[in-house]
Amino acid sequence: MTIKAAFRFLTLVDGDDRLNAGPGGVGILCFPLFGVFLGLVLVGVNRVIEPYLPTEILAVLLLTVLILATGGHHLAGTQKTFGALAKKTSITNPGESWPTAALLAVLLIVMFKSRAIEVIGESRAISLLLTPLLARWSLVLFLFGSTPSADDGGARLTASVRSWHLIAVSVATLGFALFIAGAQALWIALTLSLFSLFARSYLHRRQGGVSLANCGALIAVSEALSFTLFATF
Repeated sequence: MTIKAAFRFLTLVDGDDRLNAGPGGVGILCFPLFGVFLGLVLVGVNRVIEPYLPTEILAVLLLTVLILATGGHHLAGTQKTFGALAKKTSITNPGESWPTAALLAVLLIVMFKSRAIEVIGESRAISLLLTPLLARWSLVLFLFGSTPSADDGGARLTASVRSWHLIAVSVATLGFALFIAGAQALWIALTLSLFSLFARSYLHRRQGGVSLANCGALIAVSEALSFTLFATF
């Protein structure tokens, strides 16, 4: 995967499956950089707007900025992922049940993110900086060793990840997170890593591998989980 392809996948430029798995997968190494970039944008918006808005409105605004910065691609992936899973498990009316399940999944993720950002308090800036980073690190962990379920961008993503990519990204991400937030960040990273491994195993059993939509869903759920943990600790 090239740097350009990684940028197209992780930002608002283009979220489709035309990903180029170039030699060396250099773009994989940039996942943490894109996460830090998104975090810095959120921190900047929070610092400028925080004195003028109540926390409830501020949380919605910050979440809106995050969605716009990523083009909403990860929420679209969430909708496709949970819709497909619900459609497979529906017994009576699959045509009616799966859109509802997909919509509920997206709404719950948005609600958890918004509410968590609202109640975090003094550590909000740290959570805004680290959450996009940790979520994209968990994606690399999710992709490493995965089997693609279809010949789409997900297949090209999994083909790009090597063991040294995972090691380099993990060292950079966890080192930075430890420096910024101490042991709290490592506990959150551990939780996200366990979730990504569980999600990978579950998708392998259910649909034979992972798809590009699953990658977007993994990021969205990981961000919700990270914000919630920051609000809890």
